[in-house]
Amino acid sequence: MEQRANHDVLTGLPNRRFFIESLEKRVMRCQRYGDNTALLFLDVDDLKVINDTYGHAAGDFLLINLADILKDNIRSCDMVARIGGDEFALLLDNLDADQVERKILALIDRIKTANLVYRGEAILIGAAIGYSFVGPTDTVAALMSRADEAMYQSKKDGA
Repeated sequence: MEQRANHDVLTGLPNRRFFIESLEKRVMRCQRYGDNTALLFLDVDDLKVINDTYGHAAGDFLLINLADILKDNIRSCDMVARIGGDEFALLLDNLDADQVERKILALIDRIKTANLVYRGEAILIGAAIGYSFVGPTDTVAALMSRADEAMYQSKKDGA
C-alpha cells in the first residue's frame, strides 16, 4: 500500500507527493547544515506526438526506458522521480554548478543516443532540463519555480 502511495505505477519511481516530501527535508537539511543540493526538472520533448503517432503504449515504453536511463545515471545519494505525465525531477547532492552542467549534458547525450526500438520503429527522445540550487532562505515552492523556469528557458532555447 505504501509503495502505491509513494511511487509512480508506470515507472516505479517516487511520485510527485513523495518527491516533494523528500525535497522539503533536503531543503531544511541544506539550510541547517549548509549542504549543497541541486533540483533538476526534465521535460520530455514531443511525448504527445509519439503517443499520437505510435500509440500510448509507445509513450509508456519511452517513459519506462527514460526512467531507467535516469536511475542508471545518478548516484545512490541522489533521487529521481516522475512528477507528471512527461516530467521528471532529480535531486543531486553535493555538486557544484560545473558538475551539474556536466551531469545535465551527459544525461541529455545518453537520452538522445538511447537506442529505443518499439515494434520495429526507432523512437528518438529529446528533453529539456533546467535546474536550481537550494538557497539559504528558499522555500520548496521558490526552488521548484526557479527550476521550472530554467527548464522552460532551456526548451525555448532548444538546448
